[in-house]
Amino acid sequence: MIFNLKFISFFLIFSNFLLTAQQKTFWVQPDLENKIDKHFPIENYKNQENKNFNPDDLKGKTTLINFWSTTCEPCIKELPYLNKLKETLGDKVNFIAITYDSKEKVDKFLEKHEFNFQHITDSGKELKSYFPILRNPMTFIVDKNGNIKEITGIVDENKFDSIVKILNE
Repeated sequence: MIFNLKFISFFLIFSNFLLTAQQKTFWVQPDLENKIDKHFPIENYKNQENKNFNPDDLKGKTTLINFWSTTCEPCIKELPYLNKLKETLGDKVNFIAITYDSKEKVDKFLEKHEFNFQHITDSGKELKSYFPILRNPMTFIVDKNGNIKEITGIVDENKFDSIVKILNE
């Protein structure tokens, strides 16, 4: 009986260790877990020349994609950390910001706020078709093959070093 209890305890602790070791760095909303390790459909979004991106545009470099809005207070609060990420990592990483806001609204916002990413605007239709529920801010880390590796909410000082480490891998 005691042997069985010890064996069961050991099995539960070992199983918990294995499950913990396989977890991602950040907790992901359950309705977004199915996005992990899948291709991010950049080809559904339009660039500044109003042409769809090529799926190969995300290949070869790690990419940080931030979903945001000009009226989202947590989005505005994370801007210094996002800009610092870009400053820290430079051209080693693609930095893209995607919003449903119009180009005009984003341009006006950028006159008052620094946000040094490549901006994809007017993306309401694409965002609605991709997300069951869009929560701003949200950040995706996409690997060199165009596949989503991590998803997190607001970027702040608590996540900064972890994000730098992932983007440097």
